[in-house]
Amino acid sequence: MSGIRQFVAISLTLLFLFASPLSLASPKQLIITGSSTWQPFSYINREGKPDGIMIDYWRLYGAINDVDIEFKLLPWSESLTYAATHPGVVHGGLGYTGERADVLAFSRELPLKRYNVNLFVQKDLPFDDLNVLDSVIVGSVNQSTKHAFLSARIPEENIKIFSTFGALNEAAYRGEVDVFIDDLNTALYDMRHTGNTGLFTPRGKLYSFPLHFAVSKSAQEDIALIEHGLHRINEQDVQQIYDKWMPPNKMHLTLPWLDKHSQHLIFASAMLLLITGLVFYRRLLNNRTEQLKTMVEALKDSNERLESAVQNDTLTGAKTRHQFFTQLADKRFSPTPYVVAVVDIDMLKHINESYGQDIGDMALKHLSMQLRLQMSSRALYARLGGGQFAVLFDLSDTSQATRKIQQLQNALQLSPLHIDQLVVPVKVSAGVACYPYDSEDGESLVRIATSRMRANKPNYGFASDSESDVRESGLKRHWA
Repeated sequence: MSGIRQFVAISLTLLFLFASPLSLASPKQLIITGSSTWQPFSYINREGKPDGIMIDYWRLYGAINDVDIEFKLLPWSESLTYAATHPGVVHGGLGYTGERADVLAFSRELPLKRYNVNLFVQKDLPFDDLNVLDSVIVGSVNQSTKHAFLSARIPEENIKIFSTFGALNEAAYRGEVDVFIDDLNTALYDMRHTGNTGLFTPRGKLYSFPLHFAVSKSAQEDIALIEHGLHRINEQDVQQIYDKWMPPNKMHLTLPWLDKHSQHLIFASAMLLLITGLVFYRRLLNNRTEQLKTMVEALKDSNERLESAVQNDTLTGAKTRHQFFTQLADKRFSPTPYVVAVVDIDMLKHINESYGQDIGDMALKHLSMQLRLQMSSRALYARLGGGQFAVLFDLSDTSQATRKIQQLQNALQLSPLHIDQLVVPVKVSAGVACYPYDSEDGESLVRIATSRMRANKPNYGFASDSESDVRESGLKRHWA
C-alpha cells in the first residue's frame, strides 16, 4: 500500500508541474488598440498601416509567444472606449488614472521607458511655469493624463481640447495654442519629422508616469495570461526598438573629401589653436579670479532668490499651489499612507472689510508662521489661494493629523494677531482626507478635504460668500 501511495503522490506532483505552465499559456490571438496619431508611439503611417514603438513591442510579443496580433488604432478617446467596451481587446500602452481604472483593468508596469512630461512653449514667449499661464491658451488631448494634470492647475477656459495627439500638434504649429505639455522625446521627434524643429521649446519637466496595458473590467482575468508572455521579452529587445525610433546622436568626424595628409594637418592646426586658446584664457582667469568669484556669488544669490520666488508664495512664504500638487503627483502609487489637510481662515472677508486689506494680509502671514512653527519639518504646507492652505502629512491615519491641526488652533488662540493697540483673533476651520482610504488620487484627496473643511465651518448667525462674522471666541471643531 505504501508503494501505491508514493506512486499516486509522484503522479499528482508531475501533473501539477506540467499543468501549471499550460494554465498560464499566452492567448493565441490578441487585438491591440491605441492612438492612431501618437507619433512615434503608435500611429497610422503614410501607407495606412499601424506603426510605432508600441506596435513593434506587441509584434515582438506575438513573434516570441506565437500569438497572432491584430491592430486597431483609433483616435485617443475612442481607443479608451473601445478597450473598455470590448472584452478581448487590449489597450497596448497608457498611463494609470483613477478615472480610467473605473472601466479598465490595468497590468503591471510594462518594460517600456517612462514618459517624462515637459512644458513646451512657443519659442518667443517668456513663460517657464504653469502658475503664470493664465493669459495663454494651453492645448491638451481629451481624456489624457495631461488634461487631468492641467485641469487641476489652470482655469478650464484656458485649456483647448483636441480629439487626437496629431490634431493638437498641427494646431500648435499653426499658432492656435501657445503652450502644450507632452513627453520630451515624443514632442521633439514630431517637430523634427514635420519640419517644425525649434518652433516650441521645452521649459522644464512637470511629472513622469509608467506605461501599462489595460483590458475591459469584465476581462481582467486575461491580464495574468498576457503578462505571462512578457517575461520572454528582454531589455536588449526593448532597447533595439527605441534605438530604431529614437537613435542616439552620432558625431561623424571624418572628412571624405580630403586626403589623410590634409585631415592630419587640419587636426594638428585645430589642436594648436586649442592649446593657444587655453593658455590665453588661463592667464585671463588668473588675472580676474576675484572678480569672477564675486560675480558667481552674486549670480548664486540671484538664482536662490528667483527659485524662492517661483516655489514660494510671495506674501506668506509658503509653498505655491503648483509645488503642492507636484509633490502629490510624485506620491502617486505610494506604498505608505499619507494625509492631506485643508485649512481656511474663518471670516477673512470680514477681517478685510472691518480692518483693511493690509490687516488681512498680516492675518495670512500670521497663519503661515504658526503653520511653520507647529508642523513638523517633514510636513509640507502650501497656500492654495485666498485664506486657504493645504498640509501634506506623512502620517498613517487622520487622528494624528487631527491632533496636529488642533495644536495649530490652540496656538492661534493663545497668540492672536497684535497690531498696535488692536487685537485681531485668527481662527481656522479644517478638513482632512487620508490616502488610500478616502481616495488613491492626490487631487481627489484635496477636494475631499476641502469639502470636509467647509462642512466644519462654524455658523455665526450670518454668512457672506465664504466668511462669517465673529460672535464668540471658543468654538468646537468636528473632524471628518
